Amino acid sequence: MFTAFPIIPLLLSTVELINACIPTQQIETTAAPTTITTTTSLAPITTTSTATTSAATSTTTTTTTTTVPTTTTTAIPCPTGWDGFERPSGPWCLRVYISPGNRAHAFSGCSAKGGSLSGVQNQAEIDYMASSYISLNGGAGFLWVGAQRTSPCLSSNLDASCTTLNSFEWTDGGKTTGTDGFIWQSGQPDNGGAALDEACCLLSSAAVLSDEQCLRADPTGYVCGQPGL
Repeated sequence: MFTAFPIIPLLLSTVELINACIPTQQIETTAAPTTITTTTSLAPITTTSTATTSAATSTTTTTTTTTVPTTTTTAIPCPTGWDGFERPSGPWCLRVYISPGNRAHAFSGCSAKGGSLSGVQNQAEIDYMASSYISLNGGAGFLWVGAQRTSPCLSSNLDASCTTLNSFEWTDGGKTTGTDGFIWQSGQPDNGGAALDEACCLLSSAAVLSDEQCLRADPTGYVCGQPGL
């Protein structure tokens, strides 16, 4: 038989001795990577924020450089109570008067006011004349305008030679030009049919023209014109 030694107490003493000899540097080594990782992750956040701010500022500056053109309109100077219109011949002032009489009465009435019996330049003017007449007259009717039948068409109805554009001419001394103002009522000018006696021109409150006898006395108005001041 052999003598048994106490093995367990001996083993415990050996473990304690080994633990006492292990270096403490192992604890510091595991802590170091944590510090490095935290510092490195902060850098991308700062860089991204700066780039976004720069791009936004650039866009705002580009938007504020847009400019918008403006248009200035100058009124035509006319005597009090007259209204101005631009014509190829120059600024022209118009005024409608209510005064019953024949064509000669209308002609002399405009002359006394420093103007002439006016022709019609275009659609805008004929609309103005008709609406002014209705406002002043209080209803429908007719007024004289400055146009008369041309010599070649005095004895003609509408045909290939005498049309709606050349049967009449303006009589205000060249201030009305072209044929845009010859806006006739349907079937006009008819020169009175077989009578062939309608050499003057009336404007109705419906804003259309018709030919008429120059001595007709029931039209209740006329339109005068004069150059702008």
